[in-house]
Amino acid sequence: MSNVGCLLLHGFSGSPLEMVPLGDVLQAEGWTVSIAQLAGHGTSPTELARTRWQDWVASARAAYADLRRRNSRTAIVGLSMGGALALYLAATEGTDAVIAISTPVRVRPLIAGAARIVSRLMPLAPVVVRLSPRDPIARQYRSPYTKIPLGATEELSALLEAAMRSLPSLRAPLLVVQGRRDWVIPKDSGPEILARATHTPGRILWLRRSGHVATLDRDREVLFDEVKGFLRDSLMGA
Repeated sequence: MSNVGCLLLHGFSGSPLEMVPLGDVLQAEGWTVSIAQLAGHGTSPTELARTRWQDWVASARAAYADLRRRNSRTAIVGLSMGGALALYLAATEGTDAVIAISTPVRVRPLIAGAARIVSRLMPLAPVVVRLSPRDPIARQYRSPYTKIPLGATEELSALLEAAMRSLPSLRAPLLVVQGRRDWVIPKDSGPEILARATHTPGRILWLRRSGHVATLDRDREVLFDEVKGFLRDSLMGA
């Protein structure tokens, strides 16, 4: 059995690729890294449209159970929707440390309302704005999906509600990360997560130059160093 295992969870309509650079850094520390592929992802937008938030939880939980069998201490790190899954698993299953990166507390009401209306006419909408940076190094890790199912926005909302309700049960040390240039999620997301997680030590890291996909953005080296330090402190008592 290994000493430390880290489960990495990608975002909605993303893929494990967006967690690979962070995974490489953590693996270089000698830790076991598992990058889960969430249900409906890495296949097709049509398959994603058929999944429910419980399916995303189930796939993350299965990956986490496998990691726990092979490691004596574990951490869960998630990006965006993956951050909500990380918080939910940490609160309901238990872990030794949890990191939520670019994690929304809710879907913006305007986006949710528009998605409900437009999805009746256009179930699969083209991706017109790439959320990851134009950095050629980061570009290779972007999601391959060119369309997203708008109806899945309601499932995402349900997951976020479940994750937020679970936060009072969280006991693991918590690091919340948010980019100053992240226009995708509500600006109060990071502080609200900390406010709801009342029974665990937590802090927030603001990334000055980063947008939503912080694992691939301009402050990614700062992010990676902070994640390593937090996990060393939480998992190894350094």
